[in-house]
Amino acid sequence: MRLLVRSPGSPFLQEVDPSTIDEARATAEWIWVDVPAVDSDTVLDLAHRFSFHELVVEDILADTEFPKIDEFGDQLFVVLHGLAADTDTIRTVEFDAVVGDDFLVTFHREALPGVEWMIEASQRGVGADGPDILLARIAEAGSRRLLPLVDAVDARIEELEDEAILGDPGIPAQVMQMRREMVVLRRVIAPQREVFLRLRDGATALGQRAEERFSDVYDHQYRIVESLDSARALLGAVLDTYRSTVAEMMNEVMKVLTVFAAILLPLSLMAGIYGMNFENIPELSYRWAYFALLGVMAVTAISLWVYFARRKFIGGPRIDRVPKVVGKGLAGLVHLTMKPIRFVKLNDHTDRKS
Repeated sequence: MRLLVRSPGSPFLQEVDPSTIDEARATAEWIWVDVPAVDSDTVLDLAHRFSFHELVVEDILADTEFPKIDEFGDQLFVVLHGLAADTDTIRTVEFDAVVGDDFLVTFHREALPGVEWMIEASQRGVGADGPDILLARIAEAGSRRLLPLVDAVDARIEELEDEAILGDPGIPAQVMQMRREMVVLRRVIAPQREVFLRLRDGATALGQRAEERFSDVYDHQYRIVESLDSARALLGAVLDTYRSTVAEMMNEVMKVLTVFAAILLPLSLMAGIYGMNFENIPELSYRWAYFALLGVMAVTAISLWVYFARRKFIGGPRIDRVPKVVGKGLAGLVHLTMKPIRFVKLNDHTDRKS
């Protein structure tokens, strides 16, 4: 657990010993308590100190699948989901926050880059104007982290379209992986957009400046949801393009094979009927004729195989391409979201409003 306090007259938050939470709350303008590893003892202790509603305690201790917002008197309880810090797969991490007049208490079960960045930024004065503004800044950090991912998805879809036109056999696996992971994101972000809409329209524990920042976050979430919807439709078009390309390639293959069959069929028919029963066949007197014929057959088969392979009539994903084809999805794009997050300066026109 980490405790940061805003002392009277100080423009930034200062981290202090968490055991002094009661003294800090009594002397500071407001405090921020961050709990990066949720356990029942800590939650119950903080619930007693800050008078959390019993439903808030239940939601914090349980995994809440979808974002939500509840108001209990002068306290605001918000459940959000942020993008996990690892890059192995697309996952979201639950983030719970309770906002009061003089405190912000946040809970998350693993590290969230937006929260970690905000802890460092608040010690430089960013977001230290109030607990409601700090919550809006954290939400903005998580939202901005998703924007590069959405842009990268659009760029990746353009690459898949080019590969689909070429008939790359790895297209179906990559498309299906991306579609599954986009469903995971949309399942969380779509209801989260409605939460930010309510926060934008106002809540008891929020000031006007916080509402204005939540309005900006809502715009980001709206764009992300719309982009995910359009990307899902475009991925369907990529699959259709791939199927059309493969069908066209198969038609070309069938044409060539049909020509081969048309040429060889009458020859095979004549040889089969007559049986090559001639009296004077030069090779009959040669001891090596049988083995020479086997060699000619082998060379012919290999030559045809190479010819068909070069014409791309046969073959599939090579072994060295398997890691690129299976399970790529969006995980390879997550590193693009690790870039530092930039916020508007504290003296911008929105922060001057009251």
